[in-house]
Amino acid sequence: MKTLAIASSISLVTLALASAPVLAQSSAQSADPTPSEQETLVGHHRAEATRVSGWFVAPTLATTSFASQLGYVPGLRGGIYLNQRFAIGVTANVLATQDSHLGDHDGRNVGSYGGLLLQYVVQSNHLLHASVESTLASGRWCNTVGDGKGVAPDGCTGRTFVAFEPVANLELNVARHVRVATGVGYRFAVAARGDGPTSGDLSGIVARTSVVFGSF
Repeated sequence: MKTLAIASSISLVTLALASAPVLAQSSAQSADPTPSEQETLVGHHRAEATRVSGWFVAPTLATTSFASQLGYVPGLRGGIYLNQRFAIGVTANVLATQDSHLGDHDGRNVGSYGGLLLQYVVQSNHLLHASVESTLASGRWCNTVGDGKGVAPDGCTGRTFVAFEPVANLELNVARHVRVATGVGYRFAVAARGDGPTSGDLSGIVARTSVVFGSF
């Protein structure tokens, strides 16, 4: 009996010593007023700091409808990725048609536009995934472009425009630092006063393919 009582006492003391750190940690967590997750009405979301997770450079080639004819839009874009989901960058595009001509010192029927690129990538680590993007741009269409002698002070006779271009893409991870993206969207353009195509002429469907190089 005496031996049993001593053994029981030793067990109780051991249990108390083992439980003390757990109880202390539980009390400290209860006393901490800062929650580890953001509180919302629907669901719980773990807070995540915004960080730069990569970069990209992408030569692009697109076809577009332009004034009831087929247009061509070669371009270049680049920027950074945030948290592997968001991208922010800049774009530059040349706008041409079958009527475009560029010589050594002059040209006709050619334009350009570029601006801010915003993109959201869905599950970028998957082999095939999607992205949606929008470009907020300004540009200029030149009916005639030259060295400025008898044409215009800046060498371009035409009109300026602003554009909003949303596009939905499918992206394929070809290699660790290479992706191919293809998508379809629409360019909404508003032209200023001047000679040249109207807002309706400058607006149109865009089908674009890009080869994306970078760190994803």
